[in-house]
Amino acid sequence: MILNSYGDMAQHLFLRSRNAELQQKITTLSEEFATGKSSNLTERLGGDYTYLADLESTLNRLDSYTVTNREVQLFATTTQSSLDKFQSQVQAMRNDILTLSSAIDVDNAEQFGSQAKQRISSAINLLNASVGGRAVFAGTATDTTPLNDTGTLMSSILTEVSGLTTSNDIIQAVKDWFDDPAGFDTVMYSGSTTSLQPVTVGEGEQVTLGIRADDDNLKHALQSYVITALADEPSLGLTDDVKVDIVRQASSELTDSVDKLIQLQADVGFIEGQLEAVNTRNEASKTSLSIVKNNLVSADPYETYTRLEEAQTQLEGLYTITSRSSQLSLLNYL
Repeated sequence: MILNSYGDMAQHLFLRSRNAELQQKITTLSEEFATGKSSNLTERLGGDYTYLADLESTLNRLDSYTVTNREVQLFATTTQSSLDKFQSQVQAMRNDILTLSSAIDVDNAEQFGSQAKQRISSAINLLNASVGGRAVFAGTATDTTPLNDTGTLMSSILTEVSGLTTSNDIIQAVKDWFDDPAGFDTVMYSGSTTSLQPVTVGEGEQVTLGIRADDDNLKHALQSYVITALADEPSLGLTDDVKVDIVRQASSELTDSVDKLIQLQADVGFIEGQLEAVNTRNEASKTSLSIVKNNLVSADPYETYTRLEEAQTQLEGLYTITSRSSQLSLLNYL
């Protein structure tokens, strides 16, 4: 009979090596169980990390889209809020004038003129809105305040209409000033003439929020206010009939302004809907890709726990064997 035996030193080294091996295995399996991730991706992926890298790249890109989408949504919400308040105020003034209709007298006309001046200030504040330190209606010059104050606007207008005595001439002079590049665009607008560029918010998806304070539709609303406000300008020396006629004609201008502002609101609303749809698709893609990634890198919890228990049992058995081996001696045997 051939007997295989180990010397004391060899047996000691074997037991110590086996102990270290089992402890390392337990540590690794414990980490896998705690993190839920495989400790040996190279073996699991067959040494090819290309697919995993592509998944992680796509997920990172989707995360960046989420951040961008959130910023653009905030920008769009601020834009829509300003337009909504602007449109509501224009419509309210139009409705107030139409309510009196042919019964408007000079006192009413002057009162509407005074209200229009207040609404001009409110409109300018709305168009100077900013979010996150960026001006909303200034084009690419987001670090500027796009519109000058009401005083600057009315001073320029009064210079243009000074000496005119009929409502038609006064109203036409106001319109000419707003259309003239040397008028409103030069005197009042301080933003950029370049609109914001399209922003990528998803794969093949871009949105553009390019409304500026010098937009013709916004200028028309301010123009309507200005026309109304001239009914309360004592320096012009207008007759009562002219003041009343200015307000009556202004109601028609205000009606056109309401329609133009509603169109702008609809444009921004479309963008808000597009952002919501893109965000939903991005989140769905992130969820599905995350599941695929987890399936690649995750350790099965049941399998990991089973292997961990097995390794712990083996280590306990090794401790028992080591303890008993250390107590063996010829003297005790005899």
